Amino acid sequence: MEVIPAIDLRGGRCVRLAQGDYRRETVFDEDPVAVGLRWVQAGACRVHVVDLDGARAGVRVNAAVVKALVEAIPAPVQLGGGIRSARTAGDLLALGVDRVIFGTAALEAPEEVAETVAAYGAERVIVSVDARGGLVATRGWTQGSGMAAADLMEGMAELGVRRFIYTDISRDGTLEHPNFRAIGGILRAVRYPVVVAGGVASVEDLLELGRMGVEGAVTGLAIYTGAIDLRAAIETVAAAGL
Repeated sequence: MEVIPAIDLRGGRCVRLAQGDYRRETVFDEDPVAVGLRWVQAGACRVHVVDLDGARAGVRVNAAVVKALVEAIPAPVQLGGGIRSARTAGDLLALGVDRVIFGTAALEAPEEVAETVAAYGAERVIVSVDARGGLVATRGWTQGSGMAAADLMEGMAELGVRRFIYTDISRDGTLEHPNFRAIGGILRAVRYPVVVAGGVASVEDLLELGRMGVEGAVTGLAIYTGAIDLRAAIETVAAAGL
């Protein structure tokens, strides 16, 4: 199982939001590139980057910072936030992004997701399913949809998507531990790799997610506050054979 550090961008800075609330922001670093290099030096094999401004606005906002990150970090970068078209996805892949993450577009423009998969291959595409109370939220988690997370995943799988990120919004940025029950339901419903985000608070959380069979776990607040030492966590998960 991959332990994947997160870099959330807002206004060019590295921040974390509590439960996706843009009014509850904590700035952790003014230099996201330095943060990315620090996580790679700690052993991260992949970095998860989200343009929070882009997610809400529907267009790429922190493009210059993303470019700097991709050019500087010697590890694959997966990027989400404001990617609503196959053209934007293609531009990012050409820039050097390893995997593009669709969120809102999965609901509002599924044909763009399908086009990207067809053009670049399923390995380069992730669909992020962000749920509050089991129902998908979009546009930077500011709008509800009424659609169950598992139903969206099933529909995306029919279009060729082969990897998902599942985030329980109520746990994100809280250190209250993942919603293991909901994650178990997702894993039973989806036959393709699932990466989990939201609420990771300890190495034991990571080990439990690995035992459940998730492909990766995104950790943010825990590594920024020191609740989890990233290097030690990666080594512990590897030693457990997960």
